[in-house]
Amino acid sequence: MRFRLVKVLSLFAVLAAAFTGVAQALDFDEEDPEPPKAEVGLVYHYEIGSHAGCLPHKLSLGPGQLPPGLKLSQLDDHTGLVSGTATEPGIFTVWIYLTDCAGKSAQTPFTFEVWVRRWGIATSSLPPATAGSLYSFKLQDQGIPSKVTYQVTAGSLPAGLTLGSDGTISGTPTAAGSSTFTVGGTAVSTDPASAGTRVDSRQFTLNVVAPLNVSLSRRVAEVGVPVRSSLAATGGQGPYKWSAASALPAGFAISANGSITGRPRRAGAVAFTARVTDAGGATKDVQVSLIVRPRLAIASKFLSSGAAGSSYSAKVKVRGGAGGLQWSMRGAPAGLRINATGSITGVPRASGTFRVTVRPRDALGAFSSKTFVLTVR
Repeated sequence: MRFRLVKVLSLFAVLAAAFTGVAQALDFDEEDPEPPKAEVGLVYHYEIGSHAGCLPHKLSLGPGQLPPGLKLSQLDDHTGLVSGTATEPGIFTVWIYLTDCAGKSAQTPFTFEVWVRRWGIATSSLPPATAGSLYSFKLQDQGIPSKVTYQVTAGSLPAGLTLGSDGTISGTPTAAGSSTFTVGGTAVSTDPASAGTRVDSRQFTLNVVAPLNVSLSRRVAEVGVPVRSSLAATGGQGPYKWSAASALPAGFAISANGSITGRPRRAGAVAFTARVTDAGGATKDVQVSLIVRPRLAIASKFLSSGAAGSSYSAKVKVRGGAGGLQWSMRGAPAGLRINATGSITGVPRASGTFRVTVRPRDALGAFSSKTFVLTVR
Protein backbone atom coordinates (compact mmCIF):
# COMPACT_ATOMS: atom_id res chain seq x y z
CA MET A 1 0.00 0.00 0.00
CA ARG A 2 2.84 2.33 0.89
CA PHE A 3 4.59 1.49 -2.39
CA ARG A 4 1.52 2.40 -4.41
CA LEU A 5 1.17 5.67 -2.51
CA VAL A 6 4.77 6.55 -3.28
CA LYS A 7 4.20 5.84 -6.96
CA VAL A 8 1.09 8.04 -7.02
CA LEU A 9 2.91 10.87 -5.31
CA SER A 10 5.79 10.49 -7.71
CA LEU A 11 3.41 10.69 -10.69
CA PHE A 12 1.83 13.85 -9.33
CA ALA A 13 5.26 15.36 -8.89
CA VAL A 14 6.18 14.59 -12.48
CA LEU A 15 2.94 16.03 -13.80
CA ALA A 16 3.31 19.17 -11.68
CA ALA A 17 6.82 19.64 -12.91
CA ALA A 18 5.70 19.19 -16.51
CA PHE A 19 2.86 21.66 -16.07
CA THR A 20 5.20 24.18 -14.49
CA GLY A 21 7.64 23.73 -17.38
CA VAL A 22 4.93 24.43 -19.96
CA ALA A 23 3.83 27.57 -18.16
CA GLN A 24 7.36 28.90 -17.94
CA ALA A 25 8.30 27.89 -21.47
CA LEU A 26 6.29 30.63 -23.25
CA ASP A 27 9.09 32.75 -24.63
CA PHE A 28 10.81 34.22 -27.64
CA ASP A 29 12.82 31.78 -29.70
CA GLU A 30 16.28 31.61 -28.25
CA GLU A 31 17.71 30.81 -31.63
CA ASP A 32 16.51 34.16 -33.03
CA PRO A 33 19.58 36.26 -33.72
CA GLU A 34 19.80 39.81 -32.39
CA PRO A 35 18.13 42.31 -34.73
CA PRO A 36 20.20 42.83 -37.87
CA LYS A 37 21.62 46.29 -38.42
CA ALA A 38 19.17 48.65 -40.03
CA GLU A 39 20.10 51.56 -42.28
CA VAL A 40 18.37 54.75 -43.32
CA GLY A 41 16.68 53.93 -46.62
CA LEU A 42 17.23 50.17 -46.39
CA VAL A 43 14.13 47.98 -46.75
CA TYR A 44 14.14 46.15 -43.39
CA HIS A 45 12.72 42.69 -42.52
CA TYR A 46 13.24 41.02 -39.11
CA GLU A 47 11.12 38.07 -37.93
CA ILE A 48 10.64 37.39 -34.20
CA GLY A 49 9.60 33.81 -33.37
CA SER A 50 7.96 32.49 -30.18
CA HIS A 51 7.36 29.04 -28.73
CA ALA A 52 5.34 27.03 -26.17
CA GLY A 53 2.21 28.30 -24.50
CA CYS A 54 -1.04 28.06 -26.41
CA LEU A 55 -1.59 29.55 -29.83
CA PRO A 56 -2.13 32.12 -31.12
CA HIS A 57 0.70 34.23 -29.74
CA LYS A 58 0.50 37.98 -29.93
CA LEU A 59 3.36 40.48 -29.93
CA SER A 60 2.99 44.11 -28.88
CA LEU A 61 5.21 47.07 -28.11
CA GLY A 62 6.04 48.12 -24.58
CA PRO A 63 8.15 51.01 -23.31
CA GLY A 64 10.79 52.41 -25.63
CA GLN A 65 10.75 53.13 -29.34
CA LEU A 66 11.27 51.35 -32.61
CA PRO A 67 13.41 53.26 -35.11
CA PRO A 68 11.25 55.82 -36.94
CA GLY A 69 9.98 54.25 -40.15
CA LEU A 70 9.81 50.69 -38.73
CA LYS A 71 6.70 48.97 -37.37
CA LEU A 72 5.79 45.74 -35.58
CA SER A 73 3.14 43.47 -37.11
CA GLN A 74 1.92 39.87 -36.67
CA LEU A 75 3.22 37.62 -39.41
CA ASP A 76 1.41 34.44 -38.24
CA ASP A 77 0.17 32.88 -34.98
CA HIS A 78 3.64 32.53 -33.52
CA THR A 79 5.80 34.99 -35.45
CA GLY A 80 6.08 38.79 -35.36
CA LEU A 81 7.64 41.02 -38.00
CA VAL A 82 9.55 44.29 -37.69
CA SER A 83 9.57 45.90 -41.13
CA GLY A 84 9.67 49.16 -43.00
CA THR A 85 12.36 51.66 -43.95
CA ALA A 86 14.20 53.51 -41.20
CA THR A 87 14.31 57.27 -41.58
CA GLU A 88 16.72 58.25 -38.79
CA PRO A 89 20.10 56.85 -37.72
CA GLY A 90 20.80 55.95 -34.10
CA ILE A 91 20.33 53.24 -31.46
CA PHE A 92 16.76 52.49 -30.36
CA THR A 93 15.60 50.12 -27.61
CA VAL A 94 12.03 48.91 -27.15
CA TRP A 95 10.41 46.23 -24.97
CA ILE A 96 8.33 43.72 -26.90
CA TYR A 97 5.58 41.84 -25.06
CA LEU A 98 4.50 38.28 -25.91
CA THR A 99 1.14 36.83 -24.78
CA ASP A 100 -0.57 33.53 -25.54
CA CYS A 101 -4.21 32.47 -25.72
CA ALA A 102 -4.28 31.78 -21.98
CA GLY A 103 -3.08 35.24 -21.08
CA LYS A 104 0.39 34.10 -20.08
CA SER A 105 3.13 36.52 -21.09
CA ALA A 106 6.83 37.08 -21.62
CA GLN A 107 8.78 40.21 -22.42
CA THR A 108 12.29 41.24 -23.42
CA PRO A 109 14.06 44.36 -24.69
CA PHE A 110 15.22 44.54 -28.32
CA THR A 111 17.90 46.97 -29.43
CA PHE A 112 18.00 48.19 -33.05
CA GLU A 113 21.03 49.96 -34.47
CA VAL A 114 20.34 52.13 -37.52
CA TRP A 115 23.24 53.23 -39.70
CA VAL A 116 23.31 56.38 -41.76
CA ARG A 117 22.09 56.29 -45.36
CA ARG A 118 24.52 54.48 -47.65
CA TRP A 119 22.67 54.93 -50.95
CA GLY A 120 20.64 57.83 -52.26
CA ILE A 121 19.69 60.11 -55.15
CA ALA A 122 22.58 62.55 -55.64
CA THR A 123 20.91 65.00 -58.05
CA SER A 124 19.61 68.01 -56.11
CA SER A 125 18.20 70.17 -58.90
CA LEU A 126 17.32 70.02 -62.59
CA PRO A 127 18.54 72.33 -65.34
CA PRO A 128 15.73 74.32 -66.99
CA ALA A 129 14.19 73.17 -70.24
CA THR A 130 13.13 75.29 -73.20
CA ALA A 131 9.68 75.01 -74.72
CA GLY A 132 9.85 73.42 -78.16
CA SER A 133 13.45 72.21 -77.72
CA LEU A 134 14.70 68.69 -77.05
CA TYR A 135 15.57 68.06 -73.39
CA SER A 136 17.54 65.24 -71.80
CA PHE A 137 18.94 64.94 -68.28
CA LYS A 138 19.89 61.81 -66.31
CA LEU A 139 19.46 61.60 -62.54
CA GLN A 140 22.56 60.51 -60.62
CA ASP A 141 22.83 58.33 -57.51
CA GLN A 142 25.61 57.83 -55.00
CA GLY A 143 26.71 55.21 -52.47
CA ILE A 144 26.59 51.41 -52.60
CA PRO A 145 26.77 50.11 -56.23
CA SER A 146 23.24 49.13 -57.19
CA LYS A 147 20.86 48.50 -60.01
CA VAL A 148 18.46 51.42 -59.76
CA THR A 149 14.91 51.87 -61.01
CA TYR A 150 13.25 55.32 -60.97
CA GLN A 151 9.63 56.37 -61.14
CA VAL A 152 7.49 59.45 -60.47
CA THR A 153 5.70 58.94 -57.15
CA ALA A 154 3.89 62.28 -56.84
CA GLY A 155 3.06 65.21 -59.11
CA SER A 156 3.80 65.20 -62.82
CA LEU A 157 6.48 66.26 -65.26
CA PRO A 158 5.93 69.12 -67.70
CA ALA A 159 3.85 68.13 -70.71
CA GLY A 160 6.02 66.50 -73.35
CA LEU A 161 8.59 65.08 -70.90
CA THR A 162 8.83 61.56 -69.45
CA LEU A 163 11.00 59.84 -66.84
CA GLY A 164 12.66 56.60 -67.93
CA SER A 165 13.28 53.80 -65.44
CA ASP A 166 17.00 54.53 -65.73
CA GLY A 167 16.43 58.07 -64.43
CA THR A 168 16.59 59.93 -67.75
CA ILE A 169 14.14 62.81 -68.12
CA SER A 170 13.67 63.42 -71.83
CA GLY A 171 11.34 64.74 -74.49
CA THR A 172 10.30 68.11 -75.88
CA PRO A 173 8.31 70.30 -73.49
CA THR A 174 5.32 71.91 -75.17
CA ALA A 175 4.79 75.05 -73.07
CA ALA A 176 6.60 77.38 -70.68
CA GLY A 177 5.92 77.01 -66.96
CA SER A 178 7.13 75.01 -63.96
CA SER A 179 6.19 71.58 -62.59
CA THR A 180 6.94 70.09 -59.17
CA PHE A 181 7.09 66.32 -58.78
CA THR A 182 8.67 63.63 -56.62
CA VAL A 183 10.96 60.93 -57.97
CA GLY A 184 11.46 57.66 -56.08
CA GLY A 185 14.45 55.41 -56.63
CA THR A 186 14.66 51.70 -55.75
CA ALA A 187 18.21 50.36 -55.62
CA VAL A 188 19.04 46.64 -55.50
CA SER A 189 22.62 46.26 -54.31
CA THR A 190 25.12 44.63 -56.64
CA ASP A 191 27.70 44.46 -53.83
CA PRO A 192 27.43 41.11 -51.95
CA ALA A 193 28.99 42.73 -48.88
CA SER A 194 26.13 45.25 -48.68
CA ALA A 195 23.16 43.26 -49.89
CA GLY A 196 19.64 44.57 -49.73
CA THR A 197 17.15 46.87 -51.37
CA ARG A 198 17.37 50.58 -50.64
CA VAL A 199 15.00 53.40 -51.46
CA ASP A 200 15.18 57.17 -51.64
CA SER A 201 13.00 59.97 -52.97
CA ARG A 202 13.54 63.59 -53.88
CA GLN A 203 11.25 66.42 -54.92
CA PHE A 204 12.20 68.44 -57.98
CA THR A 205 10.90 71.55 -59.69
CA LEU A 206 11.55 71.70 -63.42
CA ASN A 207 11.23 75.10 -65.06
CA VAL A 208 10.36 75.28 -68.74
CA VAL A 209 11.30 78.66 -70.19
CA ALA A 210 10.11 80.31 -73.37
CA PRO A 211 12.43 80.07 -76.39
CA LEU A 212 15.10 82.73 -76.73
CA ASN A 213 14.01 85.65 -78.88
CA VAL A 214 16.22 88.54 -79.88
CA SER A 215 15.44 92.12 -80.90
CA LEU A 216 17.60 95.02 -82.12
CA SER A 217 16.75 98.46 -80.79
CA ARG A 218 17.84 100.38 -83.89
CA ARG A 219 18.74 99.18 -87.39
CA VAL A 220 19.97 102.49 -88.81
CA ALA A 221 23.42 104.03 -88.31
CA GLU A 222 25.14 107.02 -89.83
CA VAL A 223 28.60 107.70 -91.21
CA GLY A 224 30.82 109.32 -88.58
CA VAL A 225 28.20 109.06 -85.82
CA PRO A 226 28.67 106.66 -82.86
CA VAL A 227 26.34 103.69 -83.22
CA ARG A 228 23.41 103.79 -80.80
CA SER A 229 21.92 100.33 -80.95
CA SER A 230 21.65 97.38 -78.63
CA LEU A 231 20.48 93.78 -78.65
CA ALA A 232 17.87 92.51 -76.19
CA ALA A 233 16.72 88.98 -75.42
CA THR A 234 13.50 87.53 -74.05
CA GLY A 235 12.68 83.98 -73.04
CA GLY A 236 15.34 81.60 -71.85
CA GLN A 237 16.74 82.30 -68.40
CA GLY A 238 18.31 85.64 -67.56
CA PRO A 239 20.78 87.13 -67.16
CA TYR A 240 22.02 87.02 -70.74
CA LYS A 241 25.54 87.35 -72.08
CA TRP A 242 26.34 88.56 -75.59
CA SER A 243 29.34 87.93 -77.81
CA ALA A 244 30.31 88.08 -81.47
CA ALA A 245 29.83 84.84 -83.40
CA SER A 246 31.49 86.20 -86.57
CA ALA A 247 34.05 88.79 -87.55
CA LEU A 248 32.89 92.34 -86.79
CA PRO A 249 33.21 95.23 -89.24
CA ALA A 250 36.25 97.45 -88.65
CA GLY A 251 35.65 99.75 -85.70
CA PHE A 252 32.63 97.82 -84.38
CA ALA A 253 32.32 95.97 -81.07
CA ILE A 254 29.63 94.19 -79.09
CA SER A 255 29.66 94.20 -75.29
CA ALA A 256 28.48 91.47 -72.94
CA ASN A 257 25.29 93.45 -72.20
CA GLY A 258 24.35 93.57 -75.89
CA SER A 259 25.40 97.14 -76.66
CA ILE A 260 26.76 97.64 -80.19
CA THR A 261 29.41 100.32 -80.47
CA GLY A 262 31.43 101.75 -83.30
CA ARG A 263 31.64 104.66 -85.74
CA PRO A 264 30.80 103.70 -89.34
CA ARG A 265 33.27 104.98 -91.91
CA ARG A 266 31.19 104.61 -95.04
CA ALA A 267 27.57 104.31 -96.09
CA GLY A 268 26.04 100.96 -96.97
CA ALA A 269 25.04 97.77 -95.15
CA VAL A 270 26.83 96.30 -92.14
CA ALA A 271 26.16 92.70 -91.12
CA PHE A 272 27.57 90.33 -88.52
CA THR A 273 26.42 87.46 -86.28
CA ALA A 274 25.88 87.93 -82.54
CA ARG A 275 25.42 85.16 -80.00
CA VAL A 276 23.37 85.29 -76.83
CA THR A 277 23.89 82.81 -73.98
CA ASP A 278 21.40 82.60 -71.14
CA ALA A 279 22.02 81.63 -67.51
CA GLY A 280 21.12 78.03 -68.26
CA GLY A 281 23.69 77.73 -71.05
CA ALA A 282 21.21 77.92 -73.94
CA THR A 283 22.54 79.87 -76.92
CA LYS A 284 21.11 81.50 -80.00
CA ASP A 285 22.85 83.16 -82.93
CA VAL A 286 21.23 86.13 -84.60
CA GLN A 287 22.10 87.99 -87.78
CA VAL A 288 22.56 91.70 -87.10
CA SER A 289 22.05 94.03 -90.07
CA LEU A 290 22.56 97.78 -89.91
CA ILE A 291 21.89 100.27 -92.70
CA VAL A 292 24.52 103.00 -92.58
CA ARG A 293 23.18 106.26 -93.97
CA PRO A 294 25.37 109.05 -95.38
CA ARG A 295 26.20 111.81 -92.92
CA LEU A 296 23.49 114.44 -92.56
CA ALA A 297 24.24 117.54 -94.66
CA ILE A 298 22.32 120.56 -95.93
CA ALA A 299 21.97 120.30 -99.70
CA SER A 300 20.41 123.71 -100.46
CA LYS A 301 22.85 126.30 -101.91
CA PHE A 302 20.95 129.53 -101.18
CA LEU A 303 17.67 131.03 -99.98
CA SER A 304 15.46 132.91 -102.36
CA SER A 305 14.98 136.63 -101.62
CA GLY A 306 11.77 138.06 -100.18
CA ALA A 307 9.90 141.28 -99.70
CA ALA A 308 9.00 142.95 -96.43
CA GLY A 309 5.30 142.64 -95.68
CA SER A 310 4.82 139.86 -98.24
CA SER A 311 4.37 136.14 -97.70
CA TYR A 312 7.63 134.19 -97.89
CA SER A 313 8.37 130.47 -98.35
CA ALA A 314 11.60 128.55 -98.94
CA LYS A 315 12.51 124.95 -98.24
CA VAL A 316 15.92 123.88 -96.98
CA LYS A 317 16.87 120.54 -98.47
CA VAL A 318 19.13 117.94 -96.85
CA ARG A 319 20.80 114.70 -97.85
CA GLY A 320 21.76 111.69 -95.73
CA GLY A 321 20.90 111.50 -92.06
CA ALA A 322 18.62 109.14 -90.19
CA GLY A 323 15.34 111.01 -90.47
CA GLY A 324 13.20 112.46 -87.72
CA LEU A 325 14.77 115.88 -88.15
CA GLN A 326 14.46 118.70 -85.67
CA TRP A 327 15.11 122.18 -87.05
CA SER A 328 16.35 125.38 -85.53
CA MET A 329 17.09 128.78 -87.10
CA ARG A 330 18.68 132.02 -85.95
CA GLY A 331 19.40 135.37 -87.57
CA ALA A 332 16.20 135.46 -89.65
CA PRO A 333 14.10 138.64 -89.82
CA ALA A 334 11.15 138.89 -87.46
CA GLY A 335 8.06 137.16 -88.89
CA LEU A 336 9.85 134.12 -90.33
CA ARG A 337 9.99 130.66 -88.77
CA ILE A 338 11.14 127.18 -89.78
CA ASN A 339 8.86 124.14 -89.40
CA ALA A 340 9.45 120.38 -88.95
CA THR A 341 9.87 119.84 -92.69
CA GLY A 342 12.64 122.43 -93.08
CA SER A 343 10.39 125.03 -94.72
CA ILE A 344 10.95 128.69 -93.82
CA THR A 345 7.64 130.53 -93.95
CA GLY A 346 5.95 133.69 -92.74
CA VAL A 347 5.88 137.43 -93.54
CA PRO A 348 9.17 139.30 -92.98
CA ARG A 349 8.53 142.58 -91.16
CA ALA A 350 11.69 144.41 -92.18
CA SER A 351 13.87 144.70 -95.22
CA GLY A 352 17.62 144.24 -95.28
CA THR A 353 20.29 141.62 -95.66
CA PHE A 354 20.24 138.87 -93.03
CA ARG A 355 22.70 136.10 -92.22
CA VAL A 356 20.38 133.16 -91.43
CA THR A 357 21.88 130.03 -89.83
CA VAL A 358 19.84 126.85 -90.23
CA ARG A 359 20.59 123.72 -88.17
CA PRO A 360 18.84 120.31 -88.60
CA ARG A 361 19.41 117.49 -86.10
CA ASP A 362 18.49 113.87 -86.93
CA ALA A 363 17.29 110.90 -84.85
CA LEU A 364 20.84 109.69 -84.20
CA GLY A 365 21.99 113.05 -82.86
CA ALA A 366 23.92 114.10 -85.96
CA PHE A 367 23.49 117.67 -87.04
CA SER A 368 24.46 119.97 -89.87
CA SER A 369 24.65 123.76 -89.93
CA LYS A 370 24.76 126.26 -92.74
CA THR A 371 24.52 130.02 -92.89
CA PHE A 372 22.60 131.62 -95.78
CA VAL A 373 22.39 135.22 -96.88
CA LEU A 374 18.72 136.24 -97.07
CA THR A 375 17.86 139.46 -98.86
CA VAL A 376 14.57 141.10 -98.01
CA ARG A 377 13.65 144.09 -100.18
